[in-house]
Amino acid sequence: MPITAVLGEQRGDEGKGRFADMLTEDHEIVARFGGGPNAGHTVVLPDGRDLALHGIPSGVAYPDKMNVIGNGAVIDPIKLVQEIEDIRNEGIEISEENLLISSAAHLILPHHISIDELREGSSSAQGTTKSGIAPVYADKAMRQGYRMESIENDPDGLVRAVVSGLEDASKKRSELGLGPINLNNLAIEFMSKALELSKYTTDTSYYLNTRLKDGASVLAEGAQAYLLDVDHGMYPATTSSTTTTGGIFTGLGVPYHHLNRVVGVSKAVQSHVGGGPFATEIDDPELLDRLHGSKTNVDSEVGTTTGRERRLGHLDLAAIKRAQMVNGTTEMALTKLDWVPRFGEQILICTGYLRKGKVLEVSPDAAYKIEQSKPIYEQLPTWEEDVSGIREFDDLPTKAKDYIEFIESETETPITMIGVGPGRDEVIIRNK
Repeated sequence: MPITAVLGEQRGDEGKGRFADMLTEDHEIVARFGGGPNAGHTVVLPDGRDLALHGIPSGVAYPDKMNVIGNGAVIDPIKLVQEIEDIRNEGIEISEENLLISSAAHLILPHHISIDELREGSSSAQGTTKSGIAPVYADKAMRQGYRMESIENDPDGLVRAVVSGLEDASKKRSELGLGPINLNNLAIEFMSKALELSKYTTDTSYYLNTRLKDGASVLAEGAQAYLLDVDHGMYPATTSSTTTTGGIFTGLGVPYHHLNRVVGVSKAVQSHVGGGPFATEIDDPELLDRLHGSKTNVDSEVGTTTGRERRLGHLDLAAIKRAQMVNGTTEMALTKLDWVPRFGEQILICTGYLRKGKVLEVSPDAAYKIEQSKPIYEQLPTWEEDVSGIREFDDLPTKAKDYIEFIESETETPITMIGVGPGRDEVIIRNK
């Protein structure tokens, strides 16, 4: 049986969690292949409650599904144990029967977070979530990191690494006049939480390949999005892991031939948290105010992880085409169709870039090139009707259908799922 991938095609926060949640019904396993607590997915439960997820896969709301955190992910034991407790408080059970963590997933140690915080407070700040992501992946590349297997296999070495890392971090904080770290308490808390997670640890690559061989279906859930990919994104304003389909194979330890469906998720009003070039960014305060609306709504453009208000921009099909080219996208899911009327009577859609006198149909491959480029826009009419109650494509206003078909024509990719509101059932499913 095949692997289905759900990946972000823009800058993150496209609504991947919702579609992963929807597609979970047709799969037996949901697997995260990269990233860590810097990711944020919001799943709306059947009773309307919001479930904010960071490290746990989106299939956790289903009692009969297995959730796997692969070797490409990074684990902060303190945050992950807290997330598990928060999920349990929502009445959702988590045990070894529905959660497995790769023994090869790297551990975010307390000093990784401190290093991140110190950098974000300096002139080298990159607008990260201060979750220790870059430092832990740096240690992984330097072959000096600690993995989940260390919790039971080398606990003494892990304790020494935690303590020595915190000692170094404390010195740096003192030199900068920052508050001290309670070294002993933090080291004890880290190890106690890590030990709580050890029961979930196993060889997930073997588990996944065995299940695939036996006919199980796997949903590979991406964290972050294409433009944040460390190789293909707007480097250096990226994350430190692979967010594209290539990360599925290395981050889960499964062969490529199992993958046959790639769902690329985009939203009509793209957004971004943090630094980096944003060619179609909107700077009109009045328009931004209309688009943002209430900051307290479940679909508000405020970061699930950071709490920061997101930068907003016009839909960029040139960038989406590059993401689809690299990912091998077979179909699209588009969210926030219900937001389009907020633009007014007309909406701008970027169909290409102009850079140094040349027209580019696909966005450039580097951040500095994006900064040197200007978007080429097409203008389409919007509609006044509220589409949140519509569940059939043919029932959409004519201008809304034209909008969807324009995107399909430009990207040459079918849109099979359309979000018309934040609710779990506020989706149009199309069979194409």
